[in-house]
Amino acid sequence: MQEFIRCALEAEGVAHARPPRWEVGDDWYLTARPAMDGLRIAEKSIELLCAPGLHSPTTAYARALNQAVWQERDEGNLSERLEPFKAEFLALARRSLA
Repeated sequence: MQEFIRCALEAEGVAHARPPRWEVGDDWYLTARPAMDGLRIAEKSIELLCAPGLHSPTTAYARALNQAVWQERDEGNLSERLEPFKAEFLALARRSLA
């Protein structure tokens, strides 16, 4: 779970640093690709190792991060768009540790 949290925070940083225009191979992409690959692997390890109730919020948070990194930006604050997914994941993660 700790690895997923680390990867999610890294992906969030990549999303915030996303330039308006980017191409495969540029500096931002060379940071984003491994960060998102790490997030995907960490997401799958949650599915394998953690309680089933944590799977859905983990996937939802990872998908929201994936969209924030790779898709065109919508109007609005990125942190505000990601916060509900992050909050739900963290709340259930805390409960699963208790």
